[in-house]
Amino acid sequence: MNQKNFTNIILIILILAVIAIGGYFLFSKKSEALAETQQSNIIESNFQYDEVIKSKIGINGGLMQNADKSITVTIPPLKQEREFILSFKKSNFKVISGTRSPVTISIYPNINLMDSPTPIKIRVKYDDKIDIPTPYIPVPYFIDEKNKLDVAQLSELDQENHYFTIDTFRGGDYSWIYATEQLK
Repeated sequence: MNQKNFTNIILIILILAVIAIGGYFLFSKKSEALAETQQSNIIESNFQYDEVIKSKIGINGGLMQNADKSITVTIPPLKQEREFILSFKKSNFKVISGTRSPVTISIYPNINLMDSPTPIKIRVKYDDKIDIPTPYIPVPYFIDEKNKLDVAQLSELDQENHYFTIDTFRGGDYSWIYATEQLK
């Protein structure tokens, strides 16, 4: 085999390698986009993302809820009065398994009530018309500043009326994942 044939063979191998690597990246991006589409296959039922509720809460505790009463936050008694803000945004966190909720609930300020005997209670009416396999269960999460999920305490689940309650001792961002694994 002469030098020219050897160079042509090496050149063909390099071109095929570039095509294969390009195809891999193109396919992985399409798979990522497909996974993201599958993550957001939930019917969003006209949720009011721009709604903001402000309330002063003090020694008697208090309640905040959105206009359609699908989300209710009960704050326990505090040592001093503070203004709280309840707001909502579209969820953008990544999940490994299950389907993410379209809604993230924000409670600010991000206070720490670890010394309180009573938690903050977040009662959520979840969507019963989602496009995922049944049975499913909502699994609540706290979302940190890096958009990472930390399991939150599910204290109550009413699957018949589609409500669940999260117990927490801090403010911040909360959402849930619809887990579709068979429950045992």
